[in-house]
Amino acid sequence: MFLQGVIDRVFKPYRQFGALPFKWSHSGSLKVLLVTTRGRKRWMIPKGWPVRGLEPHESAAREAFEEAGLIGNVQAEAVGSFQYIKRLGSGRQVRCTVEVFPLHVDHQRPHWLEKGERETRWVSAKKAASLVSEPELKKILLHFDPARTLSDAAEGRSFNPHSDPGTSG
Repeated sequence: MFLQGVIDRVFKPYRQFGALPFKWSHSGSLKVLLVTTRGRKRWMIPKGWPVRGLEPHESAAREAFEEAGLIGNVQAEAVGSFQYIKRLGSGRQVRCTVEVFPLHVDHQRPHWLEKGERETRWVSAKKAASLVSEPELKKILLHFDPARTLSDAAEGRSFNPHSDPGTSG
């Protein structure tokens, strides 16, 4: 038992949840939002650790709110996942698997928790794929079809990030 726990911590990827924020431009073209990471300022989708008491898609929506001030409807079903190497504060590196949940953005608040720490940019899915480093995330962006996503989850869930006092890490 103990040995299996050590093996899992060393070799099993850590689990995170990410939002794929999207909206339609005035001309009708699909736009997705990317944020920069805090440390190396690489382009990425909003993502983070699970939030206690929230479902995975709700954790993803919370991250989008904290990292980019986004409010919208998050889908409960992931459109894919990708892996990346996260550098922890201690300098240690861990492998993370990020489950990606579409977030149809209603609006972006003028101020949010991490505004001074990150840059945000609305771009086409093709441009977003060219800006991110992770090959699996590139594929998710290039194959993302919000029309199918929205019809598959017609009930859609609106998530209010203020409704739960939990915090993310």
